Amino acid sequence: MFWTALAAVAVLAAVWLVRINAGMLSVPEDAQNASPQRWTKQRIQEAYERVKKKPIDFSHLLPPRLERRYVIVGGSGLVGGDIVLQLLERGELPEAIRIVDFAPVNRRDMLRTAADCDFAKADITSRASVEAAFSRPWPESVAKRPLTVFHTAAAVRPQERSLLLYHRISPVNRDGAVNVLETAKAAGADVFIATSSASVGVVPPNFWIWPWQSSPKDYVQVVDEKDFDAPLRPHSQFFSNYGYSKAEAERAVCAANSPTFRTGAIRPGNPIYGQKTDPVLGIVLRTGDNVTWIPHVIQHFVNSRNVALAHLQFEAALAPTTPTSRTSARSKAAALAHLPACAGRPFNVTDPGPPIAFTDLYTAAEQLSTKPVRTFPQQPLVLFLIAHVIEAWCLILARFPFLTKYFGLREPAGPIHMLQPSVFTVSIHTIIDDSEARKSVEDGGIGYRPGCETLEGVCEQILEWNRENEGVEGEDGPEGTLAKAALMGQGVAA
Repeated sequence: MFWTALAAVAVLAAVWLVRINAGMLSVPEDAQNASPQRWTKQRIQEAYERVKKKPIDFSHLLPPRLERRYVIVGGSGLVGGDIVLQLLERGELPEAIRIVDFAPVNRRDMLRTAADCDFAKADITSRASVEAAFSRPWPESVAKRPLTVFHTAAAVRPQERSLLLYHRISPVNRDGAVNVLETAKAAGADVFIATSSASVGVVPPNFWIWPWQSSPKDYVQVVDEKDFDAPLRPHSQFFSNYGYSKAEAERAVCAANSPTFRTGAIRPGNPIYGQKTDPVLGIVLRTGDNVTWIPHVIQHFVNSRNVALAHLQFEAALAPTTPTSRTSARSKAAALAHLPACAGRPFNVTDPGPPIAFTDLYTAAEQLSTKPVRTFPQQPLVLFLIAHVIEAWCLILARFPFLTKYFGLREPAGPIHMLQPSVFTVSIHTIIDDSEARKSVEDGGIGYRPGCETLEGVCEQILEWNRENEGVEGEDGPEGTLAKAALMGQGVAA
């Protein structure tokens, strides 16, 4: 009798786990309606040939040159680097641009174009380091110009969700943002725009469904900015420590808004692609072997140049009109006192058009890359269970540090550390609503006008990859199968 009961429990558990796996592989009707068509090989090839003949042009969408000074914190990175390049493209002087970053510029496109911009190395967790970077003298020709600061630096650790580990990310994403914010204000900046993340609006789904449920609760989410108008949600209602840290930083930035120090935040959504270093398309091209559990998942993607463009369009909306020498003191005061409705708020931005499924991205990479790309779909539940084991091990070591100190036990090294449950939490069907950003400034938006759709952006990135890697052997790297899978699954905006 005992063994019969045990066998029955085992069968029911197996059936339940199979049901959970099926739910994680589901594409609910709302997601299907948002993205009913997959990219065909013909459509991909036509788009590739189109951008090959005529590169995507963002120049006509760039706001006019404002002749200000610029500090771009995180300016060596994906979004920050594109902001620098777009500033130069619209005619801003290199001597009026300062890149502040922990890492030197190593992007090939920036080494060619932004070599004359000032670079200051800084650790944003240190107020003294940030102040040193801001206090460097400017060339006399631009020293009296008004100052805009773009804060794009962040630590991206989407895999950790326990408050026990919050100290690993908060010094950069929350405290570092405050360091930059307060230093910028003290330095005389009158416009401050930070890069947040649309993942701030994502709430954790529940994958442990009942047998009668077809998909997890909150497996499809439409993400807007309504959360900003409510009190900050509890930490447990964010997908990970990353999301919570970005929300805290965003609140600090927007709360600092005033007529003389105009602030706001851009929420890229989600995820960001555009360079070979990105963790979405870039890693697929770099590693070649694409191990994934999310080919069916539908999400809005956003090109890093669209994100950069949104920052400049937001700046144009916030920047006070430069008074002339003939402007009366009263008129100057009135201009400064007038705050546009977009000031002190966050805005989602994403690529135009419907969201795509990750399989669209994989199909394009397999079809177009001159270096072989292969996709190996996995059962999500297997990796999900392994992810819980990895997380449990990390938390044990965090709670009992003597295990590391005296016995040398350590967390998994390298990208395998990414395979934790929070990565699954953000790898859900996510539809980004950026309608508020697309409104005119007069109607409370930032006049967001993106420069490319996802298919065009993906094709151009693969084209640049092919040109850069002609005759170069494949890069498999040391990452293991699970490590690659974890990186494929992190639909996170930086």
